[in-house]
Amino acid sequence: MHRDLSKLTEKKFDILVIGGGITGACIVHDAALRGFSVALIEKEDFGSYTSSASSKLLHGGIRYLPKAQFRKIRESAREQAIFQHLAPHLTHWIPFLIPTKKDKFIQGSFAMKLAMFIYQVLCAGLYVLIRDPAKKPPRTRFYLPDELFNLIPFLKNAGNITGGQELWESHMYSSERMVLAFIKTAVKNGAIVANYTEIQKLIINSSRVVGAQATDLLTGESFAIEADLVINAAGPYVQAVNKNIKKLQLTREITGFSRGVHLVTRQIEPRYALALTTRKKTEGIVTRGGRHFFIIPWRGKSLIGTTNVPYKRKLDEIRVTEKDISEFLEEINEAAPGITLRRDDVFYAFTGIYPLISQKIIKDTYQGTGEYQIVDHQKSDKIDGIVTALGAKYTTARHVAEKTIDLVIEKLNSNGPKCRTFETRLAEGDIEDIKEFRRQCVGKYSRILERGLIEHLIRYHGTEIDRIVELGLEKSLLNKLCEGREVLEVEVYYAVKYEMARTLDDMVFRRTGLGTIGHPGEEALEKCADIMGELLGWNRDEKGRQIARIMERYSYNN
Repeated sequence: MHRDLSKLTEKKFDILVIGGGITGACIVHDAALRGFSVALIEKEDFGSYTSSASSKLLHGGIRYLPKAQFRKIRESAREQAIFQHLAPHLTHWIPFLIPTKKDKFIQGSFAMKLAMFIYQVLCAGLYVLIRDPAKKPPRTRFYLPDELFNLIPFLKNAGNITGGQELWESHMYSSERMVLAFIKTAVKNGAIVANYTEIQKLIINSSRVVGAQATDLLTGESFAIEADLVINAAGPYVQAVNKNIKKLQLTREITGFSRGVHLVTRQIEPRYALALTTRKKTEGIVTRGGRHFFIIPWRGKSLIGTTNVPYKRKLDEIRVTEKDISEFLEEINEAAPGITLRRDDVFYAFTGIYPLISQKIIKDTYQGTGEYQIVDHQKSDKIDGIVTALGAKYTTARHVAEKTIDLVIEKLNSNGPKCRTFETRLAEGDIEDIKEFRRQCVGKYSRILERGLIEHLIRYHGTEIDRIVELGLEKSLLNKLCEGREVLEVEVYYAVKYEMARTLDDMVFRRTGLGTIGHPGEEALEKCADIMGELLGWNRDEKGRQIARIMERYSYNN
């Protein structure tokens, strides 16, 4: 995968996708797999915005039960299973424990067992989509109080707990690598993609969008991209992209944004994830007393999220503050007194936003709907040549893409093939038996790499592990970047040469995850900058600027 923007102007495309988050990545993948000539542009790096600022969950949809959104539950559970099949190296099942309480019927054990029964009925038959037996989830169970406290002793301090329901959810090692896997597969199937390429305006001719004017943010060069149809998949920016054509409207306009903060802390519990309730409100017909936050074991740390705060500033200015961290720590410690998290237990904090369509934005109330929008502007606004696809959840992005390309086929009067993205594994995930694949890799490389490093390479690169190890041997780059992180120097080289990494931020937070569990240390950053700089022609000043940008990530000044 190479960044060559000249290819964007060499021909007229069938489809141009704007936005390289998970929704845009799934759309370009589906379009390429069905044989369309398709291009994608992203103004920053792939998956660098909302798609990276998540709990890394592929949620099975039980959160929609309080709103009686049964269709959404089955849709989410189906997509959860499909992801296990598409990318077996990037996904794994993790047991969540949901405590039940006495004196509150809806939080009680009977209500929880009934909810689980309804959920399992709604999800019946979906796991046949997972061909590898090792990727199917284990059976769930309910834990009595003594059993629960033996597993999680600090829950004794939470008060009134009558047990805990186990729920297996799907978790990603890296949501950023998942986005990249879809994009790399699209490129393998003929798509042209470019990061750091910003749309300036849509090009319209006689009430028809015929392409877009874009700018290469790395060189400042401006150019036009022609396409029979443009798909606006710019996430929170969809309205900003459509704004230069006054008539373009969403079916339900975005009324505001909410910001969610995640913390990466010392590991609280190594085996189980926890879903704990707060005093914050949530919308629904029946609720369990408040908005949830999750404590998830992740890469030797705990990933905790998320908050819910209305956001009114410019989208590009979103950042975490010390106030965010202290308020969230207070909320966590109130919900689970036995945890006693302090500020120095927090290694990293990140934040993202999601669009809201509620008429009234309510502080401290979760108002996410999980409802996506696919708008044919020819039908709604009399402007042809453009479709807007606004995804709502990471988990359902593939399905949104399928419905979007089905619409495109209808609009272009094409006899294109049926969608195959639910069964066609991603390029790095073509693994029939993940246990056997892991065993073979350990046997092949245990003489030259620690087992932990082999496991890391499998999780992040799947079937590309052979190519990466071979390159590392050739370039003498099979060394760790630093202690405590299972990231090799060769991954930096590989990401620049073959994964379109162009900034140190790309490398540290998206291609390798080196910095997503805390500051890796100045020496590791220097090593990364040296390897990247040699390939990209950075001088000393540019290396300094790149490192300074990373340091800003760990600064949370109010």
